[in-house]
Amino acid sequence: MYLPEDHRSLGAKYDLFSFFEEAPGFPVWHENGLRIKNSLIQYWRQIHRDNGYLEMESPMMLDKELWKKSGHCDYFEENMFFSSVDKRDYAIKPMSCPGAILAFNSKRRSHAELPLRFCELGHVHRNEQSGALHGLLRVRSFVQDDAHIFCAGEDLLNEVSNIISLIQMIMQKCGLPDYHFELSVRDKRKKQYMGEDQDWKYCEDILEKALIRSKLDVHKKEGEAKFYGPSLDLHVKDRHGRSWQCSTIQLDFNLPNRFGLHYYDKEGNKRVPYMLHRAIFGSIERFIGMLLEHYGKKLPFWLHPNQYRILNVSQNSLNYANSLLIELRAKGHFVEIDQSSDPLKEKVKKAREDMVYSIIVIGDKEVEEQKYVVQVL
Repeated sequence: MYLPEDHRSLGAKYDLFSFFEEAPGFPVWHENGLRIKNSLIQYWRQIHRDNGYLEMESPMMLDKELWKKSGHCDYFEENMFFSSVDKRDYAIKPMSCPGAILAFNSKRRSHAELPLRFCELGHVHRNEQSGALHGLLRVRSFVQDDAHIFCAGEDLLNEVSNIISLIQMIMQKCGLPDYHFELSVRDKRKKQYMGEDQDWKYCEDILEKALIRSKLDVHKKEGEAKFYGPSLDLHVKDRHGRSWQCSTIQLDFNLPNRFGLHYYDKEGNKRVPYMLHRAIFGSIERFIGMLLEHYGKKLPFWLHPNQYRILNVSQNSLNYANSLLIELRAKGHFVEIDQSSDPLKEKVKKAREDMVYSIIVIGDKEVEEQKYVVQVL
């Protein structure tokens, strides 16, 4: 039994998503849940177009040799799913980095193209332990709002600062103002990291400078870096005071070298780019779980799966109610009509109990004046 504000309770009660024994850790999305998910994605796409990103899509499976070359099989294999086709071994992608690398390598790259910003809504799979699974917060299949930026060293500070600004804008839009960044650096005593000391220091210094430039506090977490580079990780507090890790900015100087990535500078010389791995929502599934536990059923209007419910008082008002339904849907809103024969008082009560953002009552007066009033619940 879950608490009422638990996102799993809300998902079941308001028909958002479900889980089944036949697919542990793999959420099944329903219409109402997909409305929330797609609203996030629509906003994500618009803001990334506005900020110079190019959307791409990489395959669900890639040759296992590619994942060995990237180092994922050395450091992440226990969390990966594998398959075999025509006696060739493949890995089902746990992240989208190698796909972005293939896209970068698909043609000759000039310095004039940099910074090159690829973004991807990557459907990824990770073999999480069954005991760790927890609704949408820990799943085996999810969409990660990835981006991979290839740039010269002199552009790194500006690119990281721009990503921080983008994260701040999106958190404000989602109504999540209480957050802080943590700078995850390596533990120099351990040998689980790729690369040389001077590269690690340079990249850790860049991330710290970006925080200072953005007038943010520096919270260092030793030993929390990814195997290929340091990162900035966003931790958001919800209305219950709980902290959630969402966004991440990871600076990578290893994979470009491993894959022989290069671009040509103004003099025609080959240069190796730096690579920034970046997600803002992180897992969209997990972000929605967090939003539900933060807001309950009272999500912001732009994310709400039922923005308007029209309550017609009698059959005489049905034509106007239907025309209003068409008008509001044409504007991209989620609208429905309660055409039941229940008294108005019961319709209002049911709307309050359901996951409905606002109601519009249509009676004889509204039909006569061809006007309506929106009441937020």
